[in-house]
Amino acid sequence: MHKSCATKTIRQQLEYRPEIAGWFGETKALFNRVTAFYFEVIEDHPEVLHLDGNGPRDTLERLTHRTKTNPEPIVPLATVAENIPALMRRAAIQAALGAANSFHSNLARWHREKEQASDKGKKFKKQPPVAPRHWNTSVTLYAGMWKERTANSILLKLWTGTSWCWVKLHVLGRELPEDWKARSPQIVYRGKRWWLHTFVEKEISNPGSVKEQVMSTPDTRVCSVKLSASEALAVCTVQTREGTALETRFIGGGRHLNGLRKSLLGRIARRRNDTGLIARGEPDNARL
Repeated sequence: MHKSCATKTIRQQLEYRPEIAGWFGETKALFNRVTAFYFEVIEDHPEVLHLDGNGPRDTLERLTHRTKTNPEPIVPLATVAENIPALMRRAAIQAALGAANSFHSNLARWHREKEQASDKGKKFKKQPPVAPRHWNTSVTLYAGMWKERTANSILLKLWTGTSWCWVKLHVLGRELPEDWKARSPQIVYRGKRWWLHTFVEKEISNPGSVKEQVMSTPDTRVCSVKLSASEALAVCTVQTREGTALETRFIGGGRHLNGLRKSLLGRIARRRNDTGLIARGEPDNARL
């Protein structure tokens, strides 16, 4: 039986004293300064993006991190901040690499679209993507930046603005599922409070195709859904595997949805007209 990976994010609210809120902000600000620093280093040394495995991280550390064997790095991280924990440094490097890969992918797509427009003799009005000017990335906490996690508490290493400090915090909300593997948590500012977001994943067995599942269990019930462009958005029918209908339900709201769809299609058409082309094989106006 094939295996697949299921993922989800567990969001827990942190309880803290009022002065601790400032430490969260200081830690996030420092993390973003370090991330921005590494993004600039990548822009000056774009060849690191083409390295395999841990090559990008190791190269960036060699360029920036002072050690006994590397006493004079080319662009020392110390110019931004002293005493950055190794695990925060590596988390910032990964965030910078992700941003740089995304930026260069978008830039390459822009150049392809511009070339296609030029080949067709059409004007190309789309502006090129720009590198991030402001950084607002949530802090990722690698192991070593947190410890002693229980169902209702955790120790976090925070920057107070002058020093690093271990802080014990209570957590509220859903516990981490026992049979799921937890990844590095993030400190996230949401709704005027700080939260702990933890990405978890679990390897699950693929139950097989729908046909295999239906045929293997005699009492299987199937919900058949037919979409519609009329007032009914959909018609849902629960039936046996032989096709006998057991119950039917109509879901309304079709006219409202079609009105929204028509409005969005109009906006897409106007944007395509401004751009002057549609890139072959690539989605456009994906957000709309």
